[in-house]
Amino acid sequence: MKDETLCLHAGYTPKNAEPRVVPIVTYVYDSIEEIGTVFDDPMKSFIYSRFANPTVMAVE
Repeated sequence: MKDETLCLHAGYTPKNAEPRVVPIVTYVYDSIEEIGTVFDDPMKSFIYSRFANPTVMAVE
């Protein structure tokens, strides 16, 4: 593989039935109350890309 390709794919080894490339994660909430609960304790859930999310962790 070219260096450019390795930079995009290195460090991510998908398991069976997982995406071949790192997915881009987005967040959907059912209510304002749910958002409030999550933001009260950010360690309970992924809530914002700058805190943490699976895509950032794969790149790290």
